[in-house]
Amino acid sequence: MDVRIRAIYESSYLNIISTLFKDLDLPQLIDHLVPVNPQCQTRASDIVKLIILDILSGRQALVHLEQWAHDIDLPKLIRPGLEPSWFNDDAIARHLDRLYEANIHQVLSSCLVQIYKKEGLSLRVFHADTTDKTVYGAYESVSSEALQITHGYNRHHRWQKQIGFGLIGNEDGIPFYGDVHDGNVPDKTWNPEVLSRVHEQLKQAKIQDEWIYVADSAAMTKDTLTQTKTANAFLITRGPSSLRIVKAALLEADAQPDSAWSDPFTLAEKNGATYRVWETASTYEGHPVRLIVVESSALDQRKGKTLDKERTKEAELLREEQARWERHPFSCREDAEQALASLKASLRPQFHRVEAAVEEIVRPKKRRGRPKKGAEPEMETLYFVRLGIEFDQNAWEQARRKASRFVLVTTVPKEWKGQPMEAKEILKLYKGQISVEMNFSFLKDPFFTDEIYVKKPERVAVLGYLFLLALAIYRVFQRRVRQFITPERPLKGAGGRKLTRPTGQAIFQLFRYVKVVLLELPDGHIQRALGKPLTPDQRRILHGLGMDESIYV
Repeated sequence: MDVRIRAIYESSYLNIISTLFKDLDLPQLIDHLVPVNPQCQTRASDIVKLIILDILSGRQALVHLEQWAHDIDLPKLIRPGLEPSWFNDDAIARHLDRLYEANIHQVLSSCLVQIYKKEGLSLRVFHADTTDKTVYGAYESVSSEALQITHGYNRHHRWQKQIGFGLIGNEDGIPFYGDVHDGNVPDKTWNPEVLSRVHEQLKQAKIQDEWIYVADSAAMTKDTLTQTKTANAFLITRGPSSLRIVKAALLEADAQPDSAWSDPFTLAEKNGATYRVWETASTYEGHPVRLIVVESSALDQRKGKTLDKERTKEAELLREEQARWERHPFSCREDAEQALASLKASLRPQFHRVEAAVEEIVRPKKRRGRPKKGAEPEMETLYFVRLGIEFDQNAWEQARRKASRFVLVTTVPKEWKGQPMEAKEILKLYKGQISVEMNFSFLKDPFFTDEIYVKKPERVAVLGYLFLLALAIYRVFQRRVRQFITPERPLKGAGGRKLTRPTGQAIFQLFRYVKVVLLELPDGHIQRALGKPLTPDQRRILHGLGMDESIYV
């Protein structure tokens, strides 16, 4: 039998992503929102899917997509009947423009709402934050309403040309809302604006229930509190240390006996920190709020460095004072006592104990020249201010405890939806903020989101929104796999490492060498076959995802 090999594809995990894209019914939704143009050989969903696969496979510039389309199993990954040459620069550019004209923000929002419905995800608590992304080149647009790619200071206070990303998602990091905004929009402006948009998005999904909005300290403004109430939501945020009510809460907490604080407890964190909490109440801009003072055993790294610097500086100053007064004698006790009193008033050491006293010393008086033979030396009485310096371990530990305290501000009632919302639960919800912060590492990882090589701000915006859609699919994939991976039955990663909570990339690595061989049979039919059988872990993952090797062949 004469069987010819037509092609060999490095399929790896792309077939899984393609199948997941279809399972979420995204092609139909996108083609509904961006109607198919009968004059085009491709659909908007084809372009979106190809770019999503490109992003998740280690992104390359759009100019290379046509060549890349020749190297992948296009009919299996996108849909039958497609030709790689149809994904040329002009075709991709036209579809990017059509996506923008169809309101790309609304397209993404509809996709995210559908993902939440298909996955049955909770809409109880959302975490919000923003980040920036550096872009290069000159961008021109005829529209003043287009994305403004402007210079601004990034998170590391560097001046750069940038765009902004805003994300709101659940504890698994799956975005429910995302936007690409101007490069210099401050968080204090973004928070109240986005609250109203999320509220509208929930209403479109026919969800009128209350929800919790968790954000960083930039959300602690009058506008955000007002908009939170309007959006049928409650706020959890970190109180800025400069706020009067935060300062008052910290001072009041300092005066509390240990019995007023909660018993130490831990959360499911890698650093294994223990916490104590104490709660009070206040009002801010007319809004009643709960103030939760949190004391952590894990001191913030920056605060720890600051304290170490202050301790070192204080020790150096005290040694200088000690040396200076030892070189400065007084002729009478009254002057020495007066200097001692002045010194005690000026020295306010925070981390050291200083014992100061006047010491009387009788010694031969120094004179010029050689003393006469047999002459009795003339004696003098001098007075010195002596300093004894000792490190105060108790004061140091107290200072570290105070530095490890921060204040959470919330409008969540003490009982919500029939469940107690104690201080510990509020802290647990706030700590879930890391889920949205982890998404920023995806958006800044050059493997997924390299430089943006397009000319128009409108296309920059569309590509940014497709980054967010790729992120959502990546997180859904990761969440689905983690649901059936347990410590008792882990996956086996690179080097035999046990994976109990694998990342999406770690799972991708397990499928890295999966190849599909395209065979041409004697009768002209095309048949696909795996280059070699799947491993037990690969089969287990596919089975857990509700798939099998048919996604390849």
